[in-house]
Amino acid sequence: MNLKLQHAQIGHAGHPPLLELDSWFMEAGGLHVVLGSNGSGKSTLLRSILGIQPLLSGSVALEAGSRNWGAEDRANWVKHLAFVPSTPPQQVGLTVREVLELSGDANDAARLNPRLESWFNHRLSQLSDGQTQQVMVARAMLQSPHWVVLDEPTAFLDVAAQRDMWSMLSRHVDAGGSVLMATHDLRGVQRGLASVAQGVRSKSSISLLRNRAIQSIPVGASLEELELELERALGG
Repeated sequence: MNLKLQHAQIGHAGHPPLLELDSWFMEAGGLHVVLGSNGSGKSTLLRSILGIQPLLSGSVALEAGSRNWGAEDRANWVKHLAFVPSTPPQQVGLTVREVLELSGDANDAARLNPRLESWFNHRLSQLSDGQTQQVMVARAMLQSPHWVVLDEPTAFLDVAAQRDMWSMLSRHVDAGGSVLMATHDLRGVQRGLASVAQGVRSKSSISLLRNRAIQSIPVGASLEELELELERALGG
């Protein structure tokens, strides 16, 4: 199931668009990364794709074989996309096992991230923000074997947990899933894309938001090249 935007203006009603995209295509089975400075429109882009925020103009579609589900078919989207926002939920009294089993088998989640098993009997409210975010990403993968859309998933994580998160994302795409994520974690992007199978990497992409447009960066870019491109974007 591919994601495609056409002739899309993205932003907030009554204000100039943050992004103007003639066409943007994300192939199913890939790891698709969106980079950009603060305020460039990363979160707004994700929210517009998901229908949380309306497009100013244009269209977004989920292509499933001969089917093409647009914004008017959102009821079909929920079966194939799961979203994890940047801020983890607070004060949830359910245990980690109970939270995961709202969407699937908790043991399947532990196979994606073995660290989760030791938290099964803890209430979500007892975990740190970083631990909670790992649980919510695992739950999203149980909810949708297809697309998982993530906004800054490693923002609250320490170095070890960041590695676990990227390993979990790699397992999801290597199993045939798809990921679309906004992030500032350039080192994670470089390592994550290097760790996935070649078939996944050929379907993946790195997109940089710059000057209200999307600039494509080679998937094989080094950390230094990613840093340079982001510095150029920060400079306008």
